Amino acid sequence: MGRFLDLMQNLDRRIIYLVIGVLLVVVLLLGKSETGVVLEPTQKFFDSVQAADTSPQSHKIIVVGVTFAANTLAENGNQMRALVRHLMLTHKRFAVVAVGEPQGAAQGPRIVKDLAAQYGYTYGTDWIDFGYQLPSLGFYKLYTKDIPNAIKEDGQLKKPIASFPIMDGIKTVSDNVAMHVEITASSSVFDWIQYVQNATHLKIGYACTGVMASEAYPLLDSGQISGLMAGLKGAADYEQLTDSLEQAQVQAGTRKAMYDPKATPSLQLPQPARMLMFTQSAAHLAIIIFIILGNVGLLLSTRLARKNGKESSAHD
Repeated sequence: MGRFLDLMQNLDRRIIYLVIGVLLVVVLLLGKSETGVVLEPTQKFFDSVQAADTSPQSHKIIVVGVTFAANTLAENGNQMRALVRHLMLTHKRFAVVAVGEPQGAAQGPRIVKDLAAQYGYTYGTDWIDFGYQLPSLGFYKLYTKDIPNAIKEDGQLKKPIASFPIMDGIKTVSDNVAMHVEITASSSVFDWIQYVQNATHLKIGYACTGVMASEAYPLLDSGQISGLMAGLKGAADYEQLTDSLEQAQVQAGTRKAMYDPKATPSLQLPQPARMLMFTQSAAHLAIIIFIILGNVGLLLSTRLARKNGKESSAHD
């Protein structure tokens, strides 16, 4: 009995890693998409995008900042996929821009192109790539007052940005950007708040990694951001809202079938965020079980030691 209790308290960490590793693989292969409670900050984000008017008559677009690299694709990439699906389901016109993150200039448009093939979005008419831009004060100031002059050429075809139909009537941030969404693994949202929002009252949606969420809530409370998509949980919540919207369209007959993540050509995001959240929950549950086992082992061994001590005293 004593050996077993000692094993419960001092389980080899290699066994713990092995159990969690096997569990993650099994859950990824056989698990399901998690349906959870959508947090209010993500709901606000979704509602802000839903309310944005980007029709050709409005001469407005949504701009999506793709300030992330390959190392945060699990969070930022899934956030972007859920957002872009929402934009395409609601026929929002949008642009993507990578300010200060060269990998974002590649990762962001790649996700959009994968989705555009399934949702029938046309480059230059429904969406546009603003490419990579240097994060300088001069850029932000010029962009605020004259978008075509700040961007100059698109990031895909290298043609003058003003030559694309989507840019017809697009001139300033105040008049022509319905909303800016910053998907980032850095503090880039503060540049947009300081240099652009303060001059234009730009509405900003913020999608950040999980470790950055704590510093984002004050921005939400102050109204500087209109919604928050925090980490993988935020991506899963937004994906759930988008899935519900798409399912309603399928049932109404306005869309033929639900989005299939495995049909994307690049396969850089083969698992949806809701599946990854289910996997994460399974791993957390396994860790909790190990913690409980260790504490139960400690409690029982303490009781056993006291019992043995009393028996020894009685014999003496």
